[in-house]
Amino acid sequence: MKKRVLLLAALFAGTASFAQVTSLKNKKGWEILPQAGDYAISFDATPVLDFALNAVNVGVDNGNYSQHPGYVSGFNQVLVGKYFTSATTAYRAKVGINYMNMKNDVVLGRTPSGNEEYIRTDITRTTNIQLGGGIEWRRGHNRLQGFYGAEALIMLGSPTSTTESEYNLDMETAVDSLLETAGPLGARSLGVTSSSSFGIQVRGFAGVEYFVLPKISVGAEFGWGIGYNGGSATVTSEVFNGSETETIESTASKTSNLIIGIDNASAALTATFHF
Repeated sequence: MKKRVLLLAALFAGTASFAQVTSLKNKKGWEILPQAGDYAISFDATPVLDFALNAVNVGVDNGNYSQHPGYVSGFNQVLVGKYFTSATTAYRAKVGINYMNMKNDVVLGRTPSGNEEYIRTDITRTTNIQLGGGIEWRRGHNRLQGFYGAEALIMLGSPTSTTESEYNLDMETAVDSLLETAGPLGARSLGVTSSSSFGIQVRGFAGVEYFVLPKISVGAEFGWGIGYNGGSATVTSEVFNGSETETIESTASKTSNLIIGIDNASAALTATFHF
């Protein structure tokens, strides 16, 4: 029995030492795996994968990765930076700043003289900022490396795309020109004039990556966490009461959610460059 225990212990120690590889060089002597002091940048690999799939998949050539529902883009428009304190430990930070502002003019009519158009300009905005930091640990053999860790995230911005409306004629002029109606029934919408959201999250993650070239890898990551997000939006309208224009505000939406489990950043396909 004692001999068997010693033999199993020796096999376990040998397997563990075989499984953990922290340095690997190619035929030219170039280091393949990340080492202490290395920096890395990781980003969404879905568009690259989609391009490759389209190249071999006849009929799916529109560049839309929604055609391939088997994978999720959790790092979409988010950069992940890493700093390796050792070959098996790295600090990482996430930064995502997404902003969109679109304008669309709609001609609603003309003044009685016909010399001036009555135009509503719809301004659609989306703002989303994501900041985060965490730590990851790594373990692997040869080019295949596994990693796991934890991170905290803060999300700021607007809960959804919002549309605010502006007019080239003030309310009184529009009423005088018979383009709008005075009184409560003639309220003119200004759309969503304010919108904000805030979210925090703590999550764990695990994944694998394969180094296709020295210091260049492709991988997949999955995560699970607990977080909170809340947001609100205000809509505004204006009414001309016969002597002045009144502004009326009301709450369009207000949310407050506690989330436990999978979230939007739960899964990702990534490409990572170390230097």
